[in-house]
Amino acid sequence: MNQTSFAFAHDGNGRGRRRRIDNTGNRLFFGLCPPPAIERQVASIANDYKNAFSLSGQLRLTTLHVTIHGVCDYPNLPEHVIFAALQAGVAVESPPITITFDRIMRFPQAQALVLAGEGGRKSLARLHLQLGVAMHNAGLPHNIGHTFTPHMTLLYDRKAVPATMLDRPVSWTAHELLLIRSILGKTEHHIIDRWPLLG
Repeated sequence: MNQTSFAFAHDGNGRGRRRRIDNTGNRLFFGLCPPPAIERQVASIANDYKNAFSLSGQLRLTTLHVTIHGVCDYPNLPEHVIFAALQAGVAVESPPITITFDRIMRFPQAQALVLAGEGGRKSLARLHLQLGVAMHNAGLPHNIGHTFTPHMTLLYDRKAVPATMLDRPVSWTAHELLLIRSILGKTEHHIIDRWPLLG
């Protein structure tokens, strides 16, 4: 992923409103990203699983992440939304979080193949809640009340496949929270800002 600076045009949407778009535009979200060694491990797992079940979906290995909170989708990201998201990010305080995913499974509704597990779930849920409150205080939309299931999406595929426990769990310690701009339809992420998770 790249960290870039760029201008955002204003649009007609007011703060706190979401505008859903399909294949073009920008998605803003907070997430945690694995280090390169974990990316390589995940690539091997995903490739083996894809071959074993003849999946046609493209691996998302350049944008691996664990979403903590989505912010919004916009054709162009308004400056006031970026500013509010930065306010929310700087308000978060959390120690480093060790994440462990020990199974590969499918989310049927999203047709997504993901890594999931319980390792670090409580700490991730606390970060999710804290960030949701910070987003509310900054005037952003939030979804504190919904069920939060930490996971890492590997690919999208319509084919139903069985859940499998991993022989070797995927585990790493996240040391920073990232605000990420995703270019929809291009599998491309840009880091807008980052905040250390300090214990």
